[in-house]
Amino acid sequence: MLRRSELRSGTSFSVDRWLANLRLTPEQDLKLRPIAQQADNELRNLYALNLREIDGILDRAEDRINPILQLDQQQRLRQMVEERKQYLVQWFNVPEPHLP
Repeated sequence: MLRRSELRSGTSFSVDRWLANLRLTPEQDLKLRPIAQQADNELRNLYALNLREIDGILDRAEDRINPILQLDQQQRLRQMVEERKQYLVQWFNVPEPHLP
């Protein structure tokens, strides 16, 4: 299981760091880099999908909660939901997948 610190270095799979830590020969690097890059792209796509799903879940929950709240509470809830979404965007830190 990857630690969060391994995921936040600008790439999901930290391809360069993983390959460097393995101390690969140039031939191994040439063979393994495309595999690692594909895994990186798949992880980025998964994180982006998860982020969209979470966004929808938060929006649906807010829609169901709002009728119960007073106007000022609805405004606070909107702010709380937006802050949570921003936090998740920063945590996931999902740059675009690399193109082959």
